[in-house]
Amino acid sequence: MSDWTASHNEISQKIKLRPDTDRVIRKFTSAITAACDATFQVTRPGNQAAKKRRVPWWTIDLTLLRKKTLPLSRRFQRTKNDDNLRLERRQQCQESNRIYQMRLREEKLQSWKDFCSNTNTESSNPWNGAYRYAAGRQRNKLILTTLNTGNNRYTTDMETTINHMIEHFVPEDSEDGEVEHHKQVRLQASAPCKRPTT
Repeated sequence: MSDWTASHNEISQKIKLRPDTDRVIRKFTSAITAACDATFQVTRPGNQAAKKRRVPWWTIDLTLLRKKTLPLSRRFQRTKNDDNLRLERRQQCQESNRIYQMRLREEKLQSWKDFCSNTNTESSNPWNGAYRYAAGRQRNKLILTTLNTGNNRYTTDMETTINHMIEHFVPEDSEDGEVEHHKQVRLQASAPCKRPTT
């Protein structure tokens, strides 16, 4: 008990010597929080739920069709008094829903055909693709379409991106500003080849 009392008194004395203890604690806490934020991967519950529900055949077109179909359905369901208006809205709702369901079936079928054709070319094990889909580990291919060309300007399409990459990685072969080594290499490359005699 006496050791605890002595430690308590010593800590109390040190705290009294530093009247800005709250500021030190806040700085320490913010430093730990910043280190954790920089180190640990933070997952948002909304993003995780969306990842689990994502299907490989869903497209932006389906999202747009669904956004168009659902309000039409709600509008039809809210129309109670006017029979002619209700009939008109019912037809609009049915037509929109028919188009949406048709596109949904087409996308599912096309995705299944793509999946079946890809599993044969991936490897000798046909279950690799099925496992990746079930585990949620399928990879979407990244298509690079935009590059920073400097001065906060970006390429706008695939053609300008490719042209910028070619200009960067394969520059013009100009004799202006060449160093002596490059001049020698150019001379050797332009000299005719001598065939070895045997």
